[in-house]
Amino acid sequence: MSADRVDKQWKTKGLSGYSTAAILGTLGHYGVALDEAGFKALAEGQYPLQVAGEWKRRWKGTGPFLPFPYAAADELMRRFFPGRVTPAHLAERLVLLLGRASDALHGKPADLEPDFDELEPLVASLPAPGEARTLFSSELVSFLDRFATAFEQLPMGLMRAGHAGAAARAAALQESLFPDRKGVVTALLEAGAGAREAGIEKLRGLVGAAEGRSLFTRYWALDALSQLDADDVLAATGLALFDDAARENRWPLADSVIHLMARLLERSATLKADAAFTEAVISRFDEAHQRVGHHGH
Repeated sequence: MSADRVDKQWKTKGLSGYSTAAILGTLGHYGVALDEAGFKALAEGQYPLQVAGEWKRRWKGTGPFLPFPYAAADELMRRFFPGRVTPAHLAERLVLLLGRASDALHGKPADLEPDFDELEPLVASLPAPGEARTLFSSELVSFLDRFATAFEQLPMGLMRAGHAGAAARAAALQESLFPDRKGVVTALLEAGAGAREAGIEKLRGLVGAAEGRSLFTRYWALDALSQLDADDVLAATGLALFDDAARENRWPLADSVIHLMARLLERSATLKADAAFTEAVISRFDEAHQRVGHHGH
């Protein structure tokens, strides 16, 4: 393999050990000719997935080089924009945190402070909520898909394992990373840590409509109430959220809401005996099913 291109082992070794010239040379060999200045101009306002998407239209690489565009975009962005964290880099750090937290969750000694100390400034450096942040988050979530449940459960898990300080930092990290969950994770943690009624009341407030509050914040608050088995509050707030989501044609979100309500109905004999409530849930469930189709809930 020429010195100005990477070899077929790049997928195993990663790109960090290859020269910038070799990465750019490989891009050029397979149809994407650009230099350092060209990459900087292209990547100035974009993230690796967007950059790689543009390259894919003219990419000729196959086999081990088929996925090269994204890896190259991510590696070059780390080199040329060292002050900007990439979604892949942040995902790596979060997965490392989850790995170390696993020891804490199973009663083994674990010092998570260095992980939080590194992650918190990275998250604080992300773009403010808006289009750029949405693009970043979408790319990040694609990397974290396999670890989503573990990450969401981390604050409560740490709290139950007796690591109150780490639990609070994990909750704050989630809320900073995903602004739609602001207030929700800390309220859930508060309810789980002993102040159940206070936490539930905060979540009840967050489920309600308010100027500037997103439907997604309201949904995450409803989901937290479901986790707490706060059935009375769930029953009193969930259908209104469904109706607001439906009015805005947010049918996938409305569908998620009504599945929470259907599970509530399944586990509550009292609510099952309420014919009006049962009919309200079933009719909305059927409407959501027609709008988005059945997807295995």
